[in-house]
Amino acid sequence: MNIFPENVTTYAGEIDNLFWLIFTFVAIAFVISVIALIYPMIRYSNKNSPKAEYITGEKKKHFKWITIALVLLAMSDFVILVVEHGTWDKIEMNPPTDGVRVGITGIQWNWVFTYPGPDGKINTSDDIVINEMESELHVPVNTNVIMELRSRDVIHNVFLPNARLKQDVLPGRTNIRWVNFTKEGKYELICSQICGVLHSKMRNFIVVDSKEKYDAFMKDLYEKHNPKPKVDSPAKVATDSLQAKVPSADSTAKK
Repeated sequence: MNIFPENVTTYAGEIDNLFWLIFTFVAIAFVISVIALIYPMIRYSNKNSPKAEYITGEKKKHFKWITIALVLLAMSDFVILVVEHGTWDKIEMNPPTDGVRVGITGIQWNWVFTYPGPDGKINTSDDIVINEMESELHVPVNTNVIMELRSRDVIHNVFLPNARLKQDVLPGRTNIRWVNFTKEGKYELICSQICGVLHSKMRNFIVVDSKEKYDAFMKDLYEKHNPKPKVDSPAKVATDSLQAKVPSADSTAKK
């Protein structure tokens, strides 16, 4: 049984593996702690135990249990650090530089999407900005999507459950994160940081298209926001020019 949302990115599986590794260590520590708490209550109950004895815990036989617990905790932390290093190095330390670049800006209470204009660069004068409630950000499948994450007002949190991506965004700061979707579909983009009275309304979507559908979408988007000037046909231009040269009936009558 899968308790997580569907994994649709290249690194989501590695995040899941880290979760289960940490969960295993925590579960073992929890069971040991519960046993250590309950066992003395039963073993040394009023019925089974002799008179209470004051123990300082300085003797070697007492102190060894503290040492064992510290060693086990340190070993589990070391294993987690070793296993997670490769994942975090790929995701955060050495992110890809090639791919589709988009902007996601949090405002109360919506996600604003920024597409690069025809120049292919973001943060330029021809950017296309979509600021609509429950809007959709279209990205291509099997392509690195490099996201510039910002906030315009308060602290928000970009949360893509299917991508296992969760990142705080703060006013005045730009965070660069990336994702590579492996499956077409429509996936939730929500804010998981309480940001005001309409926090629950801050819900948009990522639409992962095939390369062909994505190219068609971007072409339509450019035409919608940057319409080409209407060019008259040569025949119409010649007709208008001729009409301009021929005097009207009113002007002839006045003469």
